[in-house]
Amino acid sequence: MAEGQKGAFAAGFSLLWRRQNVLWWVFVVNFLCGILGILPATVNLSQALHGRLAADRLGSPFDLGMYVELLRLPDVDISRYNVGAFVFAFVFFLFMLFVTGGIIETYREDRRLSTGDFFASSGAFFWRFVRLLLLSIIPFLMVGMVHSGLQKLADHIGDRAIADQVSIFLSLAAFVIFLLLALWVRLWFDIAQVRAVVQNERRMWRNLWRSWRITWHDLGALFWMYFGIALLAWIVTAICLVLWSKTPGTATPLTFLLLELIIFTHLASRLWQLASATTWYQRHAELVPADRVDYVTPHPEEVVEAEPSTPPPPADPGPELPPTDA
Repeated sequence: MAEGQKGAFAAGFSLLWRRQNVLWWVFVVNFLCGILGILPATVNLSQALHGRLAADRLGSPFDLGMYVELLRLPDVDISRYNVGAFVFAFVFFLFMLFVTGGIIETYREDRRLSTGDFFASSGAFFWRFVRLLLLSIIPFLMVGMVHSGLQKLADHIGDRAIADQVSIFLSLAAFVIFLLLALWVRLWFDIAQVRAVVQNERRMWRNLWRSWRITWHDLGALFWMYFGIALLAWIVTAICLVLWSKTPGTATPLTFLLLELIIFTHLASRLWQLASATTWYQRHAELVPADRVDYVTPHPEEVVEAEPSTPPPPADPGPELPPTDA
């Protein structure tokens, strides 16, 4: 299938695959931040378990109750290391916010940028994306308020229902609605980020409003594209968690691979969404009325009157010949 005939869903995956060096780079940074975040707690737990019988019950098989009791011991308390884990999680969050401009620029040009060009694009759009992030707090808070209201309504109906399962199903429905609304807000701000890069837009309020109109104009196709990518990521996550539950506690390498596969899947799905949004915008955004260019009546070109040409000089008749006798 030719690239122009592919849908944004498939074309986004093709773009992700061609520019997979970005995905692997992001995954390596995430891996390093994770290692640095949990390393102090790991060392402390390893020293505390050395020579204790509880170590056997944590490994073959895993005993959750023993693990909880172990964490309550004064010399095993790892809660004091949570600050370091949160710090490195925030570092990775800032890293992703910084490089998003370079990632979108890479997807827009569909080529491997040099390190200087990549970080130049990242820095050029960093503060614009910070403003978009601050603006996104408002709609996400509204989505959270909707979920809170639906949850209270589910509890109210569940308390008066005969069946005990009514409250559970209504709470699950409220959570699904919350996820769908949050996904829609994420789609809206992704289009805003893509538009900021493609149009080199500096005014984020105007950019956000026009991105809203673009997203709303073709909400069905865009939303199902994002929903399909997220659904695939969660299916892979569910499969990995089922396999992890069947894995013995002593199979540490396999457990590590399964958990890293979950992280890799979600990073890939996030970049897949950005690649698909970039592809869709470059193909269809010019058809959206919000981004059309106002028609300007062309002025007729000024006609310059040609200057009269100077007549050429008469031809030389040559030397006059003497008359001849008839």
